[in-house]
Amino acid sequence: MNYQIRRAIESYIQANGKQDTRDVIALFAKRFNTTKQRISGNISCMKCREQSINIIPNKPHSIMY
Repeated sequence: MNYQIRRAIESYIQANGKQDTRDVIALFAKRFNTTKQRISGNISCMKCREQSINIIPNKPHSIMY
């Protein structure tokens, strides 16, 4: 399921451009009926291990692209 979540987030970012990380986390938590912590962990994996997305840290809302 984590693989499906990561691929869905990746395609969403490619289709819609830069997004607020909080909005993406909330959207995909509802879409996959899972916790926000799980979605956040998948985003972290995409950034650190796969390097398929970039995140601009901007308090209080980070931007991912």
